[in-house]
Amino acid sequence: MLSLTKLKESQKTSAAEQPLLVVDVLAQRLAARGVRRIFGVPGGDCSLDLIGACAKIGIDFILARTESAAGMMASITGELTGAPGVLMVTRGPGLAHGMNGVAYAALDRAPLLVLADGYDSPRMDHVAHQRYDQHAMIAPLSKGSCGLAGSDPGRDIDALLDLASADPPGPVYIEMRGGEIRREIGAEGGPGRPAARTGTTAPAPRAALPERAKALLAGARHPVIVAGLQACDAAASAALRKLAAGWNCPVLESYKALGTMSADDPQAVGCYTGGASDAVLLSQADLVVLYGLDAIEFPAHKWLFAGPVVEFTTHDFPRNIVQPEVSMTGPLAGFAEAALPVVGKSAWTADALAAARAELKRRARADQGEGPITPQAVVDAVCAAAPPQARIALDAGAHMLPVLHAWHATEPRQSLISRGLATMAFALPAAIGSALAEPDRPVIAFTGDGGLMMCPGELGTAVQYGCRLVVVVFNDESLTLIEVKQRQRGFERRGLDFSPADFAKVAEGFGCLGLRVEKPEELAPAMRRAFAHDGPVVIDAVVNPHAYTAQLAALRG
Repeated sequence: MLSLTKLKESQKTSAAEQPLLVVDVLAQRLAARGVRRIFGVPGGDCSLDLIGACAKIGIDFILARTESAAGMMASITGELTGAPGVLMVTRGPGLAHGMNGVAYAALDRAPLLVLADGYDSPRMDHVAHQRYDQHAMIAPLSKGSCGLAGSDPGRDIDALLDLASADPPGPVYIEMRGGEIRREIGAEGGPGRPAARTGTTAPAPRAALPERAKALLAGARHPVIVAGLQACDAAASAALRKLAAGWNCPVLESYKALGTMSADDPQAVGCYTGGASDAVLLSQADLVVLYGLDAIEFPAHKWLFAGPVVEFTTHDFPRNIVQPEVSMTGPLAGFAEAALPVVGKSAWTADALAAARAELKRRARADQGEGPITPQAVVDAVCAAAPPQARIALDAGAHMLPVLHAWHATEPRQSLISRGLATMAFALPAAIGSALAEPDRPVIAFTGDGGLMMCPGELGTAVQYGCRLVVVVFNDESLTLIEVKQRQRGFERRGLDFSPADFAKVAEGFGCLGLRVEKPEELAPAMRRAFAHDGPVVIDAVVNPHAYTAQLAALRG
């Protein structure tokens, strides 16, 4: 019998003698970029090889319940860590079901590597089972793809990961084939180069402003900055705060940019909605500066400001809503630093900015209606009980209005939302991605009943991986936002109501703490219990959706 020491030495020798395979190179390249976990639902082919190769170098595989949710988790991981998120699925239905996560990465600008099983060719050309043109399906959303059959797959993988992280970030694709990933490769397949972390606080590169931009900036007496998702970069956020303070310029933040200005800053007025509430500031403005407002954040209706617009953006895009008088493409922090010596103190007074902030808050709390529990009451109870520096994740739906306008964000990415895709079934997977990426930061998922019913199995994922999160369900048994639009268009109420559901009991079935709240006096105790719990919690709040109609009218018009 071998001694323990000799056994370990034998294992090391055996590992050293094992040939380096392409799948090992792929795992090494991911590790070099800072990838610590991949998400997905595996099949029986190449995904098993990759799970094994990643395990050898310390990359964990997170088994989600659905591929779509895994794509959301991976995308959020990419947004928060700067390393590309990684989604791994099987061929056919695996990739098809993951496409909503891929669409989020494309439209909400998240770096994501999508890995799917494929068939070896020509060996498997006769097989029709689970076979379709996967490249053709993902191509409209993907920034690019690469194969693994080349002489230097490590270089090809590096180039693809660079592309995923380049502005605007988005998804890229590799189709894994057994004959390619199990191929032996030489020493050149070793660890690759890490990508620079987006969001570092390195000094902003100097930028030169066109003379017309300087004239507009210097001449504005009542400027307004609208900050978008590109401003979530740490350097861009810091430069924005410095510019806003030096210029005494109010800032409206898009839903994805919430926290780029601290809510404690006097220049931080509130959310940019693209609707009627923006007139609180825009009706008085003589210049609007778009600071990293991405194409996917513009509302679908008419631009509401008739004056001059100066744009700072990290990447070019078609401008179908507004045509800026001057547009500059490059690092946002550099433009902000260049603008600071050009501008003087604006004519905005502290009282005027405070009044604008108060008016936005008033509109967001319009006509709360009758009880028993209003959506705003739920939000207020969460805000009162949530730990400092908690992060939130929100599904699309009417409930996002009271949440976004009440949440006190002090740093970028303290609020996670799907704005470009605006998908339901986002909040819970996003919260899981956040809890795994930053285990010490509490996270709260705000979802409607419709959103949670699309991904209830991910409660099991949260339990399995020990995620500390609180899921708040606005349970009104309806697709309320669509119901409001149905009513506005004069249709009868049809096709939008759910049968009753008790999400607290559902949560308990997955191993979560489930709390049902039906009376206002139950809110505060439920919140205290939820945030004291060391594990996933679902608060099933039965709400009266009446207030949403007034909020929509007050904020969006």
